[in-house]
Amino acid sequence: MSSSFLEGGCVRPSPETSEVPLPPTRHACCGELEYAIKKFVEAFEAIPWALAENSGVKANEVISKLYAVHQEGNKNVGLDIEAEDPALKDMLEAGILDTYMGKYWAIKLATNAAITVLRVDQIIMAKPAGEPKPPSGKKDWDDDQND
Repeated sequence: MSSSFLEGGCVRPSPETSEVPLPPTRHACCGELEYAIKKFVEAFEAIPWALAENSGVKANEVISKLYAVHQEGNKNVGLDIEAEDPALKDMLEAGILDTYMGKYWAIKLATNAAITVLRVDQIIMAKPAGEPKPPSGKKDWDDDQND
């Protein structure tokens, strides 16, 4: 691996399998912020969920096992897609690693894209309903000028 891709030599276990964040605690926040955090956490489930389904195992079993193992403190454990049954293995021991900066930018850019979509949606929803009004003045404003 090229040292230009590493910041201070940092590598981490592969995010596709091992970084399903734990759900926020019930008392951490409330209202819309709690809902936003919950949905952000659910978005991290998409990659291991898709890997599990594509490898032929039940995704809900794998995700629940990941949550249980991560709750115990084993943060490097991820989905073993080569196993017959839903299985987990330590990604660090298996040598499945990603660069820290790769992970950082992937999460940052995906979050920024989601925020942009939400902002555009907010702007669209804020506009008053109704169709645009034709310009006042000329009665036949949409007729061709070349008649």
